[in-house]
Amino acid sequence: MNKLLLVVVWGGLIGGCAAVPKQSTLTPLNLTAHKEAVDDYWITYRKVAPVYPQQAKNDKISGCVEFSLLIDVNGRAVEPSIIKAFPEGVFDEQAAIAIRKWLWVPTKTNTERQPVLTTIQHDFVVRNSQNAKAAYDVCKI
Repeated sequence: MNKLLLVVVWGGLIGGCAAVPKQSTLTPLNLTAHKEAVDDYWITYRKVAPVYPQQAKNDKISGCVEFSLLIDVNGRAVEPSIIKAFPEGVFDEQAAIAIRKWLWVPTKTNTERQPVLTTIQHDFVVRNSQNAKAAYDVCKI
């Protein structure tokens, strides 16, 4: 009985390991200065728009959050980090939640699923914004 239990547990562990996402030994390409080149490797499959924070909407605040991130071999955003947030702390949380839900698929030529570093900016714009000029200047909206 104990041997059967051991075999069942061992089989479950082996099966569970097989379900772990693919890891890569490829060094990510840094395409942060060449954002258009990302399209040679990855196609955006799912974009998730961030939720506009209600207080910012009520206050008619516009802004942006720009991220640096890695698109990994599984087409997921890994370790997104904020490069720029305007106004700071207003849109950060919702932008981060959204970017973690994005998904990419490799292009036909990206058979090795080459990971890439890139940047993505989420813009938050409301009509008759009280900070429209500053938002446009900082965010280049």
